This record gives sequence, structure tokens and C-alpha cells, in this order.
Amino acid sequence: MLNIYGYLTSWAIYLAAGTICYVLFYRATAVIRPKTLANVMRGIMIALIYTPWYISADNDLMAPVLMVITLDMITLGGDAFIRGFVPLLLALSLAILAGLFWNMIKKKLQ
Repeated sequence: MLNIYGYLTSWAIYLAAGTICYVLFYRATAVIRPKTLANVMRGIMIALIYTPWYISADNDLMAPVLMVITLDMITLGGDAFIRGFVPLLLALSLAILAGLFWNMIKKKLQ
């Protein structure tokens, strides 16, 4: 197992790589003309990259939820992914609502 410094270093590397991926995605979605769609897609990408969840029920360490879901499906079986899928679904719905709300605010200010 990793010690706490390895854990924090792993998170720092993951967050740096996730930020680079998000910046590239943001630039790629800049050409999409309906800005509502672009904002929703950006929110979905943020939720997919940055949502954390507990690695096991009895542990307080966290990992990205996509990794938790994948490893739960591989190691524990088909129904175990629900443990990580629920917070991902909540984060995705919140991201979609935030993208739509952001677009409404921008239209009101213009």
C-alpha cells in the first residue's frame, strides 16, 4: 500500500493530468455554436474527471469514481458498481443543471 505521501502525490498527478485534459476539451468545444450544448458538455466532463468516491466501504481513502466503478465491476462483480455509480449520477445531473443555469445567467446579463 501507499503511504500518505504517495497517496497525495498520486492525487496531485491525477488532478494535474485531469486539468490538462479538461483544458484541451474546453478548447475543442469552443467551436460548438449552441453554447448551451458546449456548457453542458463541459460540465459533464468536469463531473467525469473530478468526482471522487471511497475506494472501499471500510476505508476513508478516495479515488476517482470512474476508477472505483471499473475496479468494482472487475473485482466484485456486476452489481457492485452501483456503490460508485450513484454519486457519479448525482454529480452528472448537478453538472448538467449547472451548465444550463450558467447559460441562462449569461443570457440575462447580455
